[in-house]
Amino acid sequence: ASRTSTDKDSGPEENKEFNVHTSTTNIQLDKLLGEWEEPEVPRSARKDDFQWTDTQGKINNVLQFRQAVSLLDQPMPFSLAFGKSSTREECMESSQAVYDRLMLQMPDEEVLSFELISFVALNKEGTVDHAKMKRLVHLFRPDRSGKLTRLDFVKSVDSIYKRFRVLRASIANSSQIDEAFEHLFNTVYYFFLAMFLLMIVGLNPWPFIASLTGILISFAFCFGTAASNYFEGLLLIFVRRPYDIGDKIAIAPVDEVSNPDGSSAWFVEGVSLFTTTARYATTNEVATFSNGSLANSRIINAARSPKATVYVHFKFSLDVAHEKVTIFRDSIESFVKARPREWIQMSAFRTQSVEADLGYVEYTVVLVHRERWQNLPPILNSKADIQTFAVEVQRRLGIRYVAPPMGIMLDAVNGASSQHQDGASADASGNESAERLALQALASEFLRSDK
Repeated sequence: ASRTSTDKDSGPEENKEFNVHTSTTNIQLDKLLGEWEEPEVPRSARKDDFQWTDTQGKINNVLQFRQAVSLLDQPMPFSLAFGKSSTREECMESSQAVYDRLMLQMPDEEVLSFELISFVALNKEGTVDHAKMKRLVHLFRPDRSGKLTRLDFVKSVDSIYKRFRVLRASIANSSQIDEAFEHLFNTVYYFFLAMFLLMIVGLNPWPFIASLTGILISFAFCFGTAASNYFEGLLLIFVRRPYDIGDKIAIAPVDEVSNPDGSSAWFVEGVSLFTTTARYATTNEVATFSNGSLANSRIINAARSPKATVYVHFKFSLDVAHEKVTIFRDSIESFVKARPREWIQMSAFRTQSVEADLGYVEYTVVLVHRERWQNLPPILNSKADIQTFAVEVQRRLGIRYVAPPMGIMLDAVNGASSQHQDGASADASGNESAERLALQALASEFLRSDK
């Protein structure tokens, strides 16, 4: 009762002050903890969803899959109102036309507001579907002010178009693999079926097969390694499944250390029971690998990897004050937060090394990009923008590190060059010695002039 009376006497001003203090504390805690995105849990893994029976699930999945594939083959896969999207050029033109029609709803604005697109997330009852709203935000990624430029809108639609085409190619390639596996299974099945029918008729085929044992053993020695590699390749494709069509992969030995700036990768263009066809990302060279040779390798799949983590290194002189380093860190963090379509967060800013003899301290900035290593060009462009901005901030703060000049040992140079003059003629050696004396005299005069 006394606690209740005290709460009543506190008044609205104290409650307001308490709320302001709580919100400030939450903002500070959120800044210290850093940004983080909730992982998406598939609907099939949620226990609260309605559980179908096996038969219902299979039938509905097959029907939905066939309907989705039929939409991918249509000239207007998005909708009739969106327009044609058979090619990437048509998709770009249609997306720009949609952007122009949306801008007609906002004649006083120069850039499209995400608030207009968010009406898509409204239900029939007029309430907001939070799951649909979250997907819209993840797709378009508006800036901090809620605006969406024409380029960002076209990029968002283009990302969906790429996923459509890669999915269609993966389905076609999977169909070819399934057909090849079906032929292999049918061969084994019909062989045993023929043996069984011969036994029913009264003929025993096993003595004939036993007579061929010697020939089969010799063939086993000849093709044993190839058969083993073929079986390992089948396990790679059907059990391990390390990549799909369109994935960017890096192939290396298991114990090799990977590159923190991204490994040299290949784009998978075709997969069969025997081989994998890939294109080198740097030079567009196409190569074919046997699946058995890839079975014992480490395969990094950039498409299945999480968001790319980028490391950027900077050097500061030992004389730089800690306050300027803090200003530099805050500037980089503000630059990252102002570009939510490119960066998720700046996850770390730490000292990498201290070189007292060379007079500098090296700092490392760890950033998390929106894209995976599958889409490398946007990551490199964003990293270049960060480096350009950081150099400008260093210049304005006066903290750019300048390496000390390195001295030149003329005697060491002369001694090293004299070892290669044994086979030269006497005239040439005399001319070279005269040139050395002239250079030494010039260097001594230069030193005296400096003094």
